[in-house]
Amino acid sequence: MEATAKQKFARISRKKIQPVAKMIRGLPIHEAIASLQFTPKKGALLIRKVIESARANAAEKKADVDALFVKSVRIDKGPMFYRIMTRQRGMAHRIRKRSVHITVTVGDEA
Repeated sequence: MEATAKQKFARISRKKIQPVAKMIRGLPIHEAIASLQFTPKKGALLIRKVIESARANAAEKKADVDALFVKSVRIDKGPMFYRIMTRQRGMAHRIRKRSVHITVTVGDEA
């Protein structure tokens, strides 16, 4: 049995959250949550919340929550917000505020 949870428009870049997602792929769900709890990165908090939501979705489907594994963690690009930073001699540079969509799938087998 599989369950999925998504978080859209998370305000973090892909480059910063990708190593955290790679760290927990294939782990049992309780080990993944425990390791994310002690990882001092913003992405760890975001992914942990999505995993807990997927676990709750699996519980609604009457799945055995203790036997779940993290099957997949997808980090997809979201929209960028463009801002302006003023620079010397009247120039302006663009600042790209990046966002991502996080999708977590949990299931019985890794």
